[in-house]
Amino acid sequence: MNYSELTAAIQAYTENTDTSFVAQIPVFVKQAEQRINNSVQVANLRQNVTGFMTPGNKYVDCPSDFLSTYSLAVYAVATPTATGTAAAFTVVVSSATNIVAGMYVSGTGIAVGAVVSTIVGTTVTLTIANTATVSGTLTFQGDYTYLLNRDVNFIREAYPNPLQRAKPKHYAIFGPNSGNDNELVFIVGPTPNAAYGMELHYYYYPESIVTAGTSWLGDNFDTVLLYGSLVEAYTYMKGEQDMMALYNGKYQEALGLLKNLGDAKQRGDAYQDGQVRLPVR
Repeated sequence: MNYSELTAAIQAYTENTDTSFVAQIPVFVKQAEQRINNSVQVANLRQNVTGFMTPGNKYVDCPSDFLSTYSLAVYAVATPTATGTAAAFTVVVSSATNIVAGMYVSGTGIAVGAVVSTIVGTTVTLTIANTATVSGTLTFQGDYTYLLNRDVNFIREAYPNPLQRAKPKHYAIFGPNSGNDNELVFIVGPTPNAAYGMELHYYYYPESIVTAGTSWLGDNFDTVLLYGSLVEAYTYMKGEQDMMALYNGKYQEALGLLKNLGDAKQRGDAYQDGQVRLPVR
């Protein structure tokens, strides 16, 4: 169901085509979307972003469409350039800062699956021989470490001195970004001692069907979007209580089906949880 079809359905169900009512339909739909997005966590409305932490800065900006956190991971990373002539199992880099044994390496001439064995000065020994002349920027990446979610008070108490720097272990939602109340920032502890790579998985506010014309809800769960919008529309109309109860009941039924998907089916499988069984009568 696209937005045009949704608008037509709302007018048909309410039997209301008054100009002032139609002008409010975008408000009804956006209010319904807000209720739905904050009532259930569907994997389809989850995405991820990557970036780098700034050494000495314990704050990290949240994405502008951030709704709630799924996970936040950090990993050591270094991106030096290759210099000199590389031997079969070695490569000379411009700087070995932040490179440690066990890091995976990728780049021109580096064999797939190569891992750092030892580092002596700027000469890095690999576990697998190079496939060709090593050149350009190389990427050395460490293992993912998932940060533990705590509150701001915990981080302040556990790491009372912001000059105490190391690989972060914990994070919390600190509050609004300075100068922009609509965007949040994370606080991490301890304060990063290097430019760690990070990957944030999060639930987001999708673009409204009002502006996009289509949406995941409209394409896959139009019942919850329709009846959620009808509840808002009938509230505006100050409609009869029995019809209000009917629309709200239909909305709750559709929302329950969506929650069964997002909060149940998408969080398990038959191998670990067993198949769903209904009692035989």
